Amino acid sequence: MINRVIIYTTILILLCGIAAQGQAIDTTRQLKLLVSELKGLKDMSYDYEMSISFPNGDHDHMKGVTYMNNDEWVYYNDCDAYEMLYTQKWLYKADHRKKILTIVDMNKDYNKKLKKATERDIFKNGAVTGFLDSIMLKTAIVKRLKTVHDTLSILLEFPRASEVKEMNVVYDIKGHLPVKYDMVVYHPWQKTPKGIQVIETKITCSSFKKVTEKGKYSEDGLFSYKTGKLELKKYKNYTITTKM
Repeated sequence: MINRVIIYTTILILLCGIAAQGQAIDTTRQLKLLVSELKGLKDMSYDYEMSISFPNGDHDHMKGVTYMNNDEWVYYNDCDAYEMLYTQKWLYKADHRKKILTIVDMNKDYNKKLKKATERDIFKNGAVTGFLDSIMLKTAIVKRLKTVHDTLSILLEFPRASEVKEMNVVYDIKGHLPVKYDMVVYHPWQKTPKGIQVIETKITCSSFKKVTEKGKYSEDGLFSYKTGKLELKKYKNYTITTKM
């Protein structure tokens, strides 16, 4: 269930603390302090777009909104391809392309491994911490750092061998929120006589905001499960797979 979309969009939230150390990011010591701060998640939502280009000429596009609440352990992602909700009780995913609806009771004993892995990667920063420690901290190169009035702009580049090629963040220092975030990622696809072909993914995020009304990020608008009976409120024509 955990994929690069979740990992990389989670990184966007982690970057929200960048203003505090941004002025002095050009030294190893200060970059370490920055990365340490980035590991603290925020209660925030934002819009994103992903454009994917394959070596054979195929293209894919994804547009959606993400929300994360680390205090209550709630993750929500609604995009063209799927709608997903994770709470301490439920994992819900509606795959729009395959027309498959998956609902998992995460508190059941037989789902403990899945629950542990999901919470580690999303909320305890397992996958994200690995990215920050092994890639951003050790290999990021600050190519540009600029502050104009209350806006901070920072451009990071990465070595040729890294999947992440570039990060560009525009941050509103006074408002304590990002303005825009861009990221370019290369995923190895297949080997050819001319070398390794890659899949290029471009991610753009905007409309960052702190969330005060959190009621819509729950299962109430998606389904209900009472006395062993499941009632769907959306996607009633999808094929259902459940682990209740």
